Amino acid sequence: MTEPRVSFEPEVFSSPGLTLLVDGTAQSHVDPTEPRRLFFEYVRRIGHVLDAVRPPGHPIGVVHLGGGALTLPRYVAATRPGSAQVVVDHDAELIDTVLARLPLPAASGIEVLIADARDAVAALAARPPVDVVVVDLYSRLDAPAFVDEVPFMAGCLGLLAPRGLVVVNVADAPGLTRLRAQARALARADPGAELLVAADPGVLSGVDEGNAILVAGPDGLSPGLEERMNAAGPFPVAALTRDRLDAALWGVC
Repeated sequence: MTEPRVSFEPEVFSSPGLTLLVDGTAQSHVDPTEPRRLFFEYVRRIGHVLDAVRPPGHPIGVVHLGGGALTLPRYVAATRPGSAQVVVDHDAELIDTVLARLPLPAASGIEVLIADARDAVAALAARPPVDVVVVDLYSRLDAPAFVDEVPFMAGCLGLLAPRGLVVVNVADAPGLTRLRAQARALARADPGAELLVAADPGVLSGVDEGNAILVAGPDGLSPGLEERMNAAGPFPVAALTRDRLDAALWGVC
């Protein structure tokens, strides 16, 4: 019997938790009984960014490029009621399976669009600006080539309201090739943007594979964001900005 391309398996540590599998690869985790519980390390780090972008509890606008199990949209809806969110994913089968198994709560404020992320960014530019753009675009372990391109990152930055942030999940092999490429694209898209990277120190050293999050703020980072990332975990963690980030990525101080 052929295994389904999109499926869920129970989390071994907590029976309500479910891990979304796509072609046998874990893509997302969601706890349907407690959407504020974030399990994957990189998702928890993105959650810290979402927590910091505006005062606690205030509604925000978010564009999520990449849907998965809609973990982060559910988190924002639970922690910031009244938020307006758009989720973009090209995989209609994935979204249909997720919503059939884990429907969104009534009046969640979450709109789901089936579209290519690059096309959607251009279309969303006609809508009101948002506070955060989350870029989490992967098929298995591969990201589309356009996430390394300056026009795409410029489009993401162009969706932001004042003091808004772009946050990118970067799944990298040893050597930081992807992280460097995406940091370079953001820096070229807006040379004045302030950047932050947070990950396990082994990942940021270039020795280990793993996920880093890359944050860009055209008007600067949220106050205290670097300190929040270092203090809130998951641990071990390194959050780098300015000279320390330059040294990690480019070997210069």
